[in-house]
Amino acid sequence: MNFQTMDYFVAVAEERSFTRAAALMHVSQQTLSASVAAAERELGVKLVERTVPLALTYAGEEFLAYARRFQAKQRAMGQEFRDIAHNDRGRIRVGVTATRGHIIMPRAIAMYQRAHPHISIALFEGENDELVDELGEGRLDMVVATVAERVPGLEVHQLFREEVVLIVARSLLEDLYGKEADRVAEECEATGSIEGLAACPFLLMGEKDVPGEYSRRKLAEAGISPEVRVVSKNSETLMALALRGVGACFVPSELVATTFADPVAAGMRVIHLGEEMSYPLSVAWRSSAHVWSAILGFDQVLRQQFADGSRMT
Repeated sequence: MNFQTMDYFVAVAEERSFTRAAALMHVSQQTLSASVAAAERELGVKLVERTVPLALTYAGEEFLAYARRFQAKQRAMGQEFRDIAHNDRGRIRVGVTATRGHIIMPRAIAMYQRAHPHISIALFEGENDELVDELGEGRLDMVVATVAERVPGLEVHQLFREEVVLIVARSLLEDLYGKEADRVAEECEATGSIEGLAACPFLLMGEKDVPGEYSRRKLAEAGISPEVRVVSKNSETLMALALRGVGACFVPSELVATTFADPVAAGMRVIHLGEEMSYPLSVAWRSSAHVWSAILGFDQVLRQQFADGSRMT
């Protein structure tokens, strides 16, 4: 059994199809099937149920965990020896939510590639918790995400605190509350409670993203069972809908700042709901005796960007 066997099996497990996995790995389906069958003979267990879609057995799930760890070790070995050889080449896999990517990554990547022109960046966008899981399983090299300070196997460094604000079109507030619109919004901001917005429809982010989690918590605290008009992983889409008066939505304050030069002139009301609606945003990577210089270099760029206060695009 060798590293190639591990790569083939991970592809089969993730694609749930020999055909798709073979296309991904640029080999014939026969070669891929034979490799998995050889691993099954060597281990003395059945790894896959050859159904449509393909399914892993219990042994297959266990072998997948080992295969991913082998891949991570192989990648770490290659990174360490590139550093020993002073070979500043390769590809770094960075995970970030779509919202944060829009805010943070354009400037960070441009700065990084001026210093490391031969390191390419594969940017993976997803929900916060999914990205942290992908990092832990070795499918990402680093993430910019909300990560607990102490996670076994991860190195975590805080960059800044991100605030979630509520935005709503003034036209929608006036349709719902008439002359009381400003008073209702001001009371929400003064008290940190959105109880007065019970009649307002809402636009929500996914439950696995931090703004989505915080918004549902705030609604529950206010005792509101909201009329949810749209659920989306893309906060920029939700902001565009909010601008058109479809509903109110919770989004990171910096996304508002990068989208609207003047929210009031754009017809939007931005409601700040207190310190409890903020949380740390961190950079994290897998703990290792040797950390690839490309990862440390990207971390340095992010720290510089946040230290000088100009983290916008």
